[in-house]
Amino acid sequence: MKALAAGLIFCSAVLVAACFSTAHLESSAPALSGSEWINGQAAGLRGRVTILHFWTFECINCRHNLPFVAKWAARYDPKEVQVIGIHTPELPEERNVDKVRVAVSELGIKYPILIDGKGDNWNSYRVSAWPTVFLIDKHGVIRDSWSGELQWNGADGFGRLSREIEVLRAEKG
Repeated sequence: MKALAAGLIFCSAVLVAACFSTAHLESSAPALSGSEWINGQAAGLRGRVTILHFWTFECINCRHNLPFVAKWAARYDPKEVQVIGIHTPELPEERNVDKVRVAVSELGIKYPILIDGKGDNWNSYRVSAWPTVFLIDKHGVIRDSWSGELQWNGADGFGRLSREIEVLRAEKG
């Protein structure tokens, strides 16, 4: 019975991820809203490839994605590929910006983080789960996304999105 339940949960997670990972493909990325940033403000969503990572600091699944997002941030010049973390709180304590600042520091996050305290960006991107990653091309079009842990249960979200980043980098701006 436990195996059946685990299998159903896995299948449900895969179906949910599949639904959310293609919902916005080839549509214009909504402009980011909000004025509170940690680690400096990012540039606009045009002229470079952009990786958006919707996360929250208490979420273990989000924390599991952070090393992969950090690899992208370290690998690329921000003028060519920018990484933006969008912190959208789930729990009441995650709404405290000072706690977000402490978490960003303790987690060693160096790329810009936009505070999305009211969920305006979450809603405009129609995000449904933490964490979610969007890839935006140089023209501001959403080209790929991933909902959930990038490497959960043998998934290779990091590899798939890394390959797509390279495709987007090679395209004419």
